[in-house]
Amino acid sequence: MEKIIAAELGLEGGGCTIYARQTDGVWWFWQEGSSMDFDENDDEVWRSWSSEPVTDLIAALPGDIWWMMSIYHVHPEFTQQLRQAYDVHRDKPGWRDSQF
Repeated sequence: MEKIIAAELGLEGGGCTIYARQTDGVWWFWQEGSSMDFDENDDEVWRSWSSEPVTDLIAALPGDIWWMMSIYHVHPEFTQQLRQAYDVHRDKPGWRDSQF
């Protein structure tokens, strides 16, 4: 199966796309993204990255901040799983006080 976009997330200065591919009935997920930083001259520098494939969608998301990012797109196959994971974070005490 060709890779599909499982989710697209972003925030000011960057974002990432979670890709998925199903092989022999197993879903594999990885992220590719970019973020803006500043160099020693205060010029903008865009950095790109990608992660190794994993079999857990939530593990493929960007660390502990993904649920605070703007979610632009979720593939229908993964909407329920991502929503449940978001609700877990949202229901934690003090989540509104979290900082990036």
